[in-house]
Amino acid sequence: METKLKRGQKLCKSCNTINGVRSYNCKSCNSPFTMNKKRKNTPALNAARINRNLIADYTTLSKGDKIKVLKGSGPYYIAESGEKQYLGNKGIFVVDSILGNGIMAVSKYGAIEFLYMGREEQSSIMDNIIRSPYKIALVSKANINETGN
Repeated sequence: METKLKRGQKLCKSCNTINGVRSYNCKSCNSPFTMNKKRKNTPALNAARINRNLIADYTTLSKGDKIKVLKGSGPYYIAESGEKQYLGNKGIFVVDSILGNGIMAVSKYGAIEFLYMGREEQSSIMDNIIRSPYKIALVSKANINETGN
């Protein structure tokens, strides 16, 4: 008797257990399924790669290094509800220079940005704005030819 599979299901050839269509292994016997497509870069895999490349000491960066500024970091505003609203930019930047308490970097749009990397402190302008360091990850080191060294 052959079981009619519903949409989103596949049958294990080893033990005839019905599994989800996106399963890589059978939930019953753990036999691997042959997949038509390769695994994509999932957000979880990308996050793991970024966490491996987190930069603890920004002064080790050089001109031309590509960095990724992670969302949920940098200066923020504390709303009346207590919610943090981040004010800074995120995304890929190219390091231009290292300053005493931060990084001068160029965005993909060509804008020069200052990325604060000092200790967290309350703003001298407004009580509900906090200067907080950015979390950054190294995307790639600069090529010597690109930096002109």
